[in-house]
Amino acid sequence: MEQDLQAMSDSDGADDSELTNDIVTVSRLQIALRSRAKRLQTKLSDIALRANTATTEGLFELLQETASTLLENADFWTHVLAGSQTVDSREQAEALFNQYSIQERSKFSAETLTNVNGVVSQKAPVATPSSEQSAYVVVTLLLGTADDAPLFNEIYSTSLLRDVLEEITLLRSRFLLVFELLWTPQDVTDSLTEADLASDYADLVPIA
Repeated sequence: MEQDLQAMSDSDGADDSELTNDIVTVSRLQIALRSRAKRLQTKLSDIALRANTATTEGLFELLQETASTLLENADFWTHVLAGSQTVDSREQAEALFNQYSIQERSKFSAETLTNVNGVVSQKAPVATPSSEQSAYVVVTLLLGTADDAPLFNEIYSTSLLRDVLEEITLLRSRFLLVFELLWTPQDVTDSLTEADLASDYADLVPIA
């Protein structure tokens, strides 16, 4: 669920200095939810399949729907990781964005749904039985925006997370350069164990 940063750099001729300079803000927002939020995985799959990821408008709609869906599931939030960094060039931003994307995808046991530049790919999930109690789903939002300052600071509470997600729904569409939605597991019959969360997502901060 992404778009090339350089390809999205041309906005609609707006005069805003933030839109015409090379400064880019790259943000990562990662939320762990209790696996009882089974409808979340289904909803994310639905909106990802519908999204037109080949256009700025489609990516913005995907971002808004994702943020709204996470707000609807606030009762299931357990952990969060938030970071937003401003860099001086689009090349730096693209490198940082790709670093985050590769880092997060490397944690997946399987990626059964992708929608990149409007091309959808689906694979049948492979069952991976575990004797441990399943507990979590982790959702990651990666954004590149034309803002000249970070979108948010570190988050340590549900109230701050709610505020950030609400602000994301109010972002200006023309400022969105790139967006990628990742969640794991994607299979609704699967979820992450306590051990998975501790080993792969050790930087997440408990908020519930």
